[in-house]
Amino acid sequence: MIRSLFGLFKIDLLLFLPAVFISSVGLLMIYSISFDSDPSLFIRQLAYILFSILVFLVISKLDFKTISHLYPVLYILLIFILVLTFVIGVETRGSTRWIDLGFVNLQGSELAKPVLALALASVLAKYPPITVKNFFLALVLVAVPTLLVFSQPDLGNSFILALLWIFMVFIAGANIFYLAGLVASLLVAAPLLWQFLKDYQRVRILTFLNPSLDPQGASYNIVQALIALGSGQLIGRGLGRGTQSRLNFLPAERTDFIFAFIGEELGFIGIGLVITLTAFLIWRLLRIATTTKARESSLFTFGAAFILFCQFFVNAGMNMGILPVTGVTLPLVSFGGSSVFSMFVLLGLVQAAQKQGEKNLGRVDTV
Repeated sequence: MIRSLFGLFKIDLLLFLPAVFISSVGLLMIYSISFDSDPSLFIRQLAYILFSILVFLVISKLDFKTISHLYPVLYILLIFILVLTFVIGVETRGSTRWIDLGFVNLQGSELAKPVLALALASVLAKYPPITVKNFFLALVLVAVPTLLVFSQPDLGNSFILALLWIFMVFIAGANIFYLAGLVASLLVAAPLLWQFLKDYQRVRILTFLNPSLDPQGASYNIVQALIALGSGQLIGRGLGRGTQSRLNFLPAERTDFIFAFIGEELGFIGIGLVITLTAFLIWRLLRIATTTKARESSLFTFGAAFILFCQFFVNAGMNMGILPVTGVTLPLVSFGGSSVFSMFVLLGLVQAAQKQGEKNLGRVDTV
């Protein structure tokens, strides 16, 4: 019956089910941390996931070409949201990243990921970055929202958006000398970029280089995350028994540091499960990207795979102390409506792109 239901929607189960399972792990952890303190967090996250799944199903039924033709409208809307964030956004811990809508905080930097992947796929398919003009056209397209996100300030997500551009223009066939020249210019300008960082961002980078610099202050988050991960060992302390989170030693345990929280309560087995499911989902995206016949669909799906990989790696890396602490969430796992919504929108667009790419073959893989 379930198979027939998904067959009706022509859903790729190898794409959809891993995403649902990963979200379920996150939901389980939200329940564990909030059931005796604030049960509404679990209800809200469940609502976010169910709504996002509904959006996924709706988007998957749409024609990808039609959606891609709307990228200028979506891009302008994204810029409007990012600018509006500076006007009416809520400031939290020195950053203005969210617009309070009452029932959910809208984070423009999360919405930027599917929108920019779609815009880049459309532009690069029509204007391959083999000429200087097209190369810089794609650069300007990404530079505007990336600079707005960086100014919030949100170093982590702006870094992901910049890497997304580099990856997609490379996949689209950009001249390697153009990329090499740009990267070299950025390396030369790195000391100047340091001046634009906020004080707390500089401290995070310094404490990443030396975690023992200030264990009770700037390095506190990293130290507590490592303690939580290490204390979980193989099978974890068990749901509801994580001392680091229960005693409020582990900061942002349901958002930025939920990876460490999973390690503490579910151990290596729990972490391994999340990594395996995410790796499988990335593999499925790459499989779709390499088999689809439509160039635009292929570029977008490659971009989606990169976003998922990059965001997972950055979040897990900062939890394990191998990357500086940023405000990047663990995709499909961390608490938050914008994060879960953007990931399911991204996957819904991939499903639509997959159907578009296979339309000429007269089939859609639903198993």
